[in-house]
Amino acid sequence: MAKGNRMRVAIIGAGFSGISAAVALTRRGITDYVMFEESNGIGGTWWKNRYPGAEVDLESHIYSFSYERNDWTRVYAWWYELQEYLDRVARTRGILKHVRFGTRVVSAEWSEQDHAYVVSTSGGTATELFDAVVSAVGFLNIPLMPPFARGEVAYLGALCHTSAWPEGLSMEGKSVAVVGTGSSAVQVVEVAEREASHLTIFQLEPNWILPKNSRDFSQSERRWSGLAPVYYWKRLKLYVGYDLRQRNSQHARLDGRGNQKRRTAALEYLQSSLVDRPDLIPVVTPEFPFEGRRTVISDTYYQLLKSPKVTLVPHAVTQLTATGVEDAAGEKHDFDIVVLATGFDAANYLSTFTVKGEDGKDLHEAWGGEPEAFLGLMVPGFPNFFMMYGPNTNAVPLVSFYQAQAAFIAKVLNHVRSRHLSSVKVKPEAHRRYNTRLQQQLAKTVWAQTSSYFRSGTGKVVSQWPYSASRYILSTKAAPYTSVEYS
Repeated sequence: MAKGNRMRVAIIGAGFSGISAAVALTRRGITDYVMFEESNGIGGTWWKNRYPGAEVDLESHIYSFSYERNDWTRVYAWWYELQEYLDRVARTRGILKHVRFGTRVVSAEWSEQDHAYVVSTSGGTATELFDAVVSAVGFLNIPLMPPFARGEVAYLGALCHTSAWPEGLSMEGKSVAVVGTGSSAVQVVEVAEREASHLTIFQLEPNWILPKNSRDFSQSERRWSGLAPVYYWKRLKLYVGYDLRQRNSQHARLDGRGNQKRRTAALEYLQSSLVDRPDLIPVVTPEFPFEGRRTVISDTYYQLLKSPKVTLVPHAVTQLTATGVEDAAGEKHDFDIVVLATGFDAANYLSTFTVKGEDGKDLHEAWGGEPEAFLGLMVPGFPNFFMMYGPNTNAVPLVSFYQAQAAFIAKVLNHVRSRHLSSVKVKPEAHRRYNTRLQQQLAKTVWAQTSSYFRSGTGKVVSQWPYSASRYILSTKAAPYTSVEYS
């Protein structure tokens, strides 16, 4: 229970969203917080995802904090540049002293007696009380391992998921298999084609691809971006572009002008890239609606498919053998390295720890396999518990969403603290109305028509935000006055 002007907060995760929360809380004068991070460094996604070729799919100037500029070297930053950026932000803003590395949160349980959460960790230390808990673990954090790679396997070579690339593993001169054709896969493929003796790509289903136009910034561009007005103009221009693209869900509706325009561009890109290999065109042309799954952006993938060092197998892998894999056609292939670019168990929110609210209610049981939350942030019956990058908040530009969520959390917690209250909860009716309207809009999108990680096992779209970032940000600003209650 907050006492006087004290408010103790647990932040779970030290990536973009966790740092956003720490900065926002500090700005409101809430400096008594602990950040739990299971890894050994700052960065979250950009600490774990270190596979060759890993880079962000959003432009560097927009995939960064509005209050922290950086001398970006590329249009799309490499993973290590992002990790270094986040580490610098954490150091310069005094966040590091609050972080407990190598510590995984096991559970957070609401205590009616203390009006606080009892937080338990894997470190074996005694449980601690926190007035509020902020989950900043994201939703692309649990690797999705295909059935053939679970448990003990027969394969004797090097086997890894892109999110857990072994230190020192090199593809130089090796025969390599990449299982998957999503965003991570196409980035690994670019390096594998260059380094490996031969590369085989196993494609369960092709994805829509648009050119990325990735490149290094010139020295002149970097000097100009060093000027604050230029930097923020670039950021604003990118923000407005994404905002207009997502207005009224036009990017995700079959009848949306934006969706149709980008689909046409994707088809033209595919056909012009493979004009000299017409045999490949039907193999890599998707059958699902454009934007139904995450659209891949790559400047090189189609060209690399034509390399004599590359073989595209339009079948899934069904099992591992001692020397390689067997595909769905029954053919066996031998490899030195098998890379699983199979994505994440995205619809399983907060699966790494247990959350219990009022009357011992378990959050996952309350969801029943269909995660939902008010603005992706709060669930009725779970006071003082917040999620960042929670259900139905996956949209671009991501960091703008993180900052809006962090500002909301800091605002309502500061209200609790400054008025000597004990809790803040979302109103059940506000939660119900919000999610009903949201699902009505999502039902009009291509996401509702396509099997993907955007949907739960029941088919409900649980990850996507169908509108613009500005609409979301305005909603978070209004919510503290209309949709939550304090006690």
